[in-house]
Amino acid sequence: MKHILPLIAASALCISTASAHPAGKPQTQNETAMTTHTLTSKYSFDETVSRLETAIKSKGMDIFAVIDHQEAARRNGLTMQPAKVIVFGTPKAGTPLMVKDPAFALQLPLRVLVTETDGKVRAAYTDTRALIAGSRIGFDEVANTLANAEKLIRKTVGE
Repeated sequence: MKHILPLIAASALCISTASAHPAGKPQTQNETAMTTHTLTSKYSFDETVSRLETAIKSKGMDIFAVIDHQEAARRNGLTMQPAKVIVFGTPKAGTPLMVKDPAFALQLPLRVLVTETDGKVRAAYTDTRALIAGSRIGFDEVANTLANAEKLIRKTVGE
């Protein structure tokens, strides 16, 4: 399992974008697919990670893992920019969705990437509508749960 998580996270991150944009303004990688939003953080890399972890926990969610891609690269003799993926959620919100549509378990738990490139710290996450696309889950079923995670991320890195 320890070796599978980085692979899962790496696969999910292939769709993220790292182009520059104003703080607090989500940028969509592909306007028609609307899959990944990237925000420029007002904080340092470590502070952004810490603020997100604190905010997630303050909302009663669990942090299941923090995947440190830079550290994994270093252990293998490679170098890369700082990059951590926070894997989070709450069984209270996710379990009913996975009961309704078992394949939706591939979308959960939620993830947010914090990375630093060109001196800018960014947070990237998958759009809620993209998460539920192709599932038996309607937006109204996640409007007060999964969709709120997007708001929390935006608020946390933009305040």
